[in-house]
Amino acid sequence: MLCLRCSRGLGATPKTLILSRKIGKPALKAFTKRNFTYLRGPSRPTVFPSSATFRPSLALLTPVTTSPAGIEGALDLLPKISSHPALGATQIRCGPRDTFSPSHFVRKRRHGFLSRIRTRKGRMTLARRRAKKRSTLSH
Repeated sequence: MLCLRCSRGLGATPKTLILSRKIGKPALKAFTKRNFTYLRGPSRPTVFPSSATFRPSLALLTPVTTSPAGIEGALDLLPKISSHPALGATQIRCGPRDTFSPSHFVRKRRHGFLSRIRTRKGRMTLARRRAKKRSTLSH
């Protein structure tokens, strides 16, 4: 194996191969001192290192008291994905959100029968459900 990225691999390997051809001895001495780090580490890059080596700081674990609902801040114990140093400059669009606040009125407004009647796609949805003979057409 030739290492094309490091100069030591390019400079040392051809000399040992030429010497080994002349002398007749195998040229394994140059390769035995090298360390292969990919054999020791994980095979894929991860957001968080292994759980034994990663310990979130206490600053990330303290609940935020300025939020409107103090209970939600106390329940959020794990750090966010975007708080990892490797992802500081990246934008995560589909990450977890803690904004779910179920409301029957909001559900009816977005997915209810009257909202389905108002739009063309909603009327098509109702027609599909009628064709399949669904007992519930919408919320």
